[in-house]
Amino acid sequence: MKPWLLITLYRLAEVTSRLGRLHTTVDIASKLGFSQQTVSRHLIELENQGMIRRERATKGETIRITSKGMQELSKMYLTLQRVIEEPKRELILEGEVFSGLGEGAYYVSQSGYMRQFQNKLGFTPFPGTLNVRLKKKHLRDRSLIESIGCVEIEGFKNGARGFGPVKCYRVLVNGEDMACVVTALRSHYGEDVIEILAPVNLREKLKLKDGDTVRIRFIY
Repeated sequence: MKPWLLITLYRLAEVTSRLGRLHTTVDIASKLGFSQQTVSRHLIELENQGMIRRERATKGETIRITSKGMQELSKMYLTLQRVIEEPKRELILEGEVFSGLGEGAYYVSQSGYMRQFQNKLGFTPFPGTLNVRLKKKHLRDRSLIESIGCVEIEGFKNGARGFGPVKCYRVLVNGEDMACVVTALRSHYGEDVIEILAPVNLREKLKLKDGDTVRIRFIY
């Protein structure tokens, strides 16, 4: 995203959260501190990118930031957080085990992934993942995973189908059993879910059932 558009998006978030509604471009420009021409151009670009939604009205328009726009602002926030705040000495997440759709087993078993898991992680993974839905208090810290060192698994093609790259983060589950949180395995799950890869069936090894809480400590 162009940096000047990100700044405009940030100022819109700041003003709309305080004042609720904005109307004409002149009104918007005065509140953001930009010229009317600049605001008009930026609003068009932001709308075209799906970052804002403009609702026309008789006296002007209302500007609302979309979920896509909020995601972009969240990325900005996390970047600034890593720059300004002292890094955490450890990252621990907690969540509840749940039964997945079986997708993990399909992707883990792909030979293009399996060879790299064996070579780069040092173990042959159980063909499946432990699915954990994070507790609400840990959702914010979930995005900090990206700032931790990882083992990168390259994407590949199997015939006409492509499989994307995967990042693996070493963890301990409930204080034992070396495992890895894997991200970017193609999934229908949301950001509140993480998938864990291990050389054993963690459900059986740790005697876990749906609804049980697990503690995931990242090793870095």
